[in-house]
Amino acid sequence: MIARAPVARLVPTAAFAALLCSVAPAALAQAVTTAAPAASGVSQEQALSLAARLDALEKRNDQLEAQVADLKAQVAAGQGAIREEVHSQPSVSLAGSRPTFATPDGTFKIALRSIVQLDAAHYDVSPLRTDNDLGSGTNFRRVRFGFDGTAYRDWNFALWGEWGGSGGETPGLNQAWVEYAGWKPFGLTEPLRLRAGAWATPTGLEDATGAADSLFLERAAIAELVRGLAGGDGRAGVGAFARGERWYAGAVLTGKVVGVPTTPELSQQSGYILRAAWNPIHGADYDVHVGASLQGVLEPADTALGPAEATAVRLQERPELRVSGTRLVDTGAIASNGVQALGLEAGASWKTLYAAGEWFKIDVSRQVVGTAPSPFDPAFSGWYLQGGWTLTGERRAWSSASGGFNGIRPARPFSLHGGGWGALELGGRYSVLDLNDHAGVLGAAAPLGGIRGGEQKISTVALNWYPNSVVRFLLDYQWINVDRLNTAGARIDTDVNVISLRSQFAF
Repeated sequence: MIARAPVARLVPTAAFAALLCSVAPAALAQAVTTAAPAASGVSQEQALSLAARLDALEKRNDQLEAQVADLKAQVAAGQGAIREEVHSQPSVSLAGSRPTFATPDGTFKIALRSIVQLDAAHYDVSPLRTDNDLGSGTNFRRVRFGFDGTAYRDWNFALWGEWGGSGGETPGLNQAWVEYAGWKPFGLTEPLRLRAGAWATPTGLEDATGAADSLFLERAAIAELVRGLAGGDGRAGVGAFARGERWYAGAVLTGKVVGVPTTPELSQQSGYILRAAWNPIHGADYDVHVGASLQGVLEPADTALGPAEATAVRLQERPELRVSGTRLVDTGAIASNGVQALGLEAGASWKTLYAAGEWFKIDVSRQVVGTAPSPFDPAFSGWYLQGGWTLTGERRAWSSASGGFNGIRPARPFSLHGGGWGALELGGRYSVLDLNDHAGVLGAAAPLGGIRGGEQKISTVALNWYPNSVVRFLLDYQWINVDRLNTAGARIDTDVNVISLRSQFAF
């Protein structure tokens, strides 16, 4: 029993030493030889073979561990390369139903934009109008395509072309501008936007709603007239815009409309637009809007050739439709060295109901020609009230982006395969545009300096269907009444009923 104990300890000791690589195989062999081989039952050759096998297993294990480590490194490198490749590729989405391409970090972004509007109208003119030049037919009111984008996170830009219009226009530029939006002075929560180029600055509440989201085919006549003084599509300018969660403010110096053919000019028009809007009452399903604007022409364009100077303004407007180009109210050219328009605006939405209205007063600074006595400075005005009711539950919410109300987005787009019916909306509006000043009386010529531009009143009802966020159809019916005297004092009144339909897609 005394001789067997060392041998019994040698085998596990040798195995343990080989696994831990703490004892050399030679030392293990020497230890085995010191014991009595016959008493242990394990020969010297068997012990040496066992030690060699353990040593080989240890080496093989080291090789496998090295291979596994190498594979892990290769996999990690491959995953990093894949992540880098994925992150370097632009993402493609349909943000706001428009194709948008952007880098993963949002530093660069570009979105394709388009608006196509085809209008069809039938004019029913009263026998009182003898020329009957309000022609029924169709017109592509807007055919726009372009893109908006962001570069280096703080620089925004846009470029749009226009192939539609009011009839008779040639294809031109709708907007082309660049702005910096990386500065938040005066404690602003949103960046101050500094812009230069050509675009349409919102000149009032109606103008703050995009052309693709309006309640009717056209803006109210007074809103459209004022819009054309110093604003409108493609108007060159430089300006600044600021906004917070519940307010908006803009200040812009403007020039001429780019891309529109004009008579030769020695000096271009210069103007300005100032506007502020506030959303004082807001909730999950209601908004209240108040605002004011001041805009005008600082210097009308000089259209005279040679050393003489001729600056004039002309106020005229169509009856809230663009299928016919006839203006039923028109002041004619007024020699002027400036125009100023003051506007007040208010609106509200509550759940599915929406209401809005604006009032404008236009003052023309008349320019005395020759030695004629100085006549008065004419003034004109207009206003409108409008409302809408969404039958399918959507509502027009207020937005500080332009200081106005957004359009309708159907909660359940139309589909014959288990979808909804889109959104349905009813609308009504009454508008007045008065371009008379010191017009005189029936049967007599106008007093000195009097303007007989006419007074236009329009009542409109609308039914709008939005199958989805891209396509919509607008059906309007208008009762148009114009009271006007000609230069001799005879009535040239007009009564017109119009039914019109717009088919539109926009993204």
